[in-house]
Order: sequence, then C-alpha cells, then structure tokens
Amino acid sequence: MDRNAGIAERDESLRSLELPGARVAYYERGAGTPLILVHGMFGDHLDWAPVLEPLSECHRVISIDLPGFGDSSKSIQEYTPEFFVGVMNAFLCALDLKGAILVGNSFGGLLSSLLIAVHPERLSGLVLVSSAGMREYSQQEQALASQHFSESNLLLMRPEYVEPLFAMNFAQVTEARAAYLERQRGKLAHQDYKVYAHVLAECAVMAFAHPVVPLLSEVKLPILLLWGDRDPVFPVELAQAALPFLLHARLTVIEGASHMPQMDQPLAFVKELAEFISQCGASQGV
Repeated sequence: MDRNAGIAERDESLRSLELPGARVAYYERGAGTPLILVHGMFGDHLDWAPVLEPLSECHRVISIDLPGFGDSSKSIQEYTPEFFVGVMNAFLCALDLKGAILVGNSFGGLLSSLLIAVHPERLSGLVLVSSAGMREYSQQEQALASQHFSESNLLLMRPEYVEPLFAMNFAQVTEARAAYLERQRGKLAHQDYKVYAHVLAECAVMAFAHPVVPLLSEVKLPILLLWGDRDPVFPVELAQAALPFLLHARLTVIEGASHMPQMDQPLAFVKELAEFISQCGASQGV
C-alpha cells in the first residue's frame, strides 16, 4: 500500500524548514485556526493521514515530522526535552503562528505539554491524544522501558516483528492501520535506520522520565484529554486520574479506539476536535 494513502497533492502539501539544530519536514494545508499535529514514537506526519484532509476543510492543518523522525533531519546526538521544545518553538516562530492549538499523540503529547508549559504565548489550546507523561514512573519502570527500547534491541527489529509490536495501537482493522504497519516495515529498510534507532532509544527514555501533570496544572489555556476506550499503552484511567489536577481540562473518550483514535475512529476524532476548537475560539472572544 502507498505510504502516502489518505493525502492528496502530497508534493504541494509537504514542505520543510531549516531551523537551529534541525531541518523539520511538515505537511500544511487549509486555512483558519492553526492546528499543529505532533506524532508519537515511531511516527511521522502520516500518523494523522485519515484526518488531515477533513480537518483542513476548516482549519490550517500543520502536521510535523519531529526532528529525528520521518523526513526531518536525523543525527547522533542527545535528544532532550530542551532540544525538542527549542526546535518546536522555533518552528512556531518561523511560521509566525499565533493562536495555534497543539494536538499531540502519545510521545507527541508529552512534547506538546512541555512546550505549552514554557511557551504558551503563541497557543490557544492543547489536545492530548492518549498522551505519555500522565503519571510518574518508578526507576524500575523507567529501566525496563529503556532496556526494551534500547538501541541494540531496536537494531534487531525485523519486518515480521512489526505487526505483533504495533497491533495494540489499533482497535479496528482498517486501511489506515495497514498503511501504518507497512510504513513501519519500510522504515527498517531505510539507509538511516541505524541513526533512527538511536533517536528512538533516546526518546523512549524521555517518554517515561517526565511527568507533565504538575506542569499542566499551571497552564491557563483550555486542555482536551482525548482518549480511546481500548488503549492498553496509556489506559484511559491515567487521564481520569490526572483530570482533577487540571482545572482547565476536560476528558472525552472515543469508543472503539485504541492508542491512535485518529486512525481507529477518524470521524469521531474530527467531531470532538472541532467542538474543542470552537470552545477555544469562544474563550478568546472570537
């Protein structure tokens, strides 16, 4: 299956920016409220493929490849929260984005939380989609995650391991799921996979080392926790436990969805996101 399934006019919608520390590739289409879509671990901008065109009918949709992922630059270096937040903020400034809403899935949710906690001035809201960072992990849990996603283990990945590893991300068998799994197999054959394995290992450590709820409790902007009811990676109970500490947040659960509800239930995802965007506009007197 074509890795670009679900995206029309790919050449016209894909762009890149040279920023301090990284070249960032991104998809951009539409006009209106800027939506910055931030993928998770092992991901790229196509993690949002089923919802890119529907969202771009009413909004300016910008789906980035994080540094080290997708078509963005990759290098052997330290991938730290400060690095990602710096690049993402430089991205917002370079595009002169104001009033943008961050939408982060999994690891992308953690990074979006870290960004909005430090640089809320260009943003009007945050959507955490089955996000990492919703609780504090013990040193033992962190060590297990680091071992499981170590660079040496990732270099042992084979195409036949892809479906067993990533099937838990989905509750539905769809074309989007098939395209995602095929992209993961394709990445194993890329000439930059060794560098990519280094990036993944660094980010896996980060994903379990930075709880974001204390930071988000200080954020005054609207927050939507958007979860699949069948997510085994970061179960919805984590969002429910965090909600009382987030005074400006609400939780919406999408039925029949796992860790990537934008792929399992794209219509429901677009509907819930559209309602939140309207609320963000109303809160600013738009």
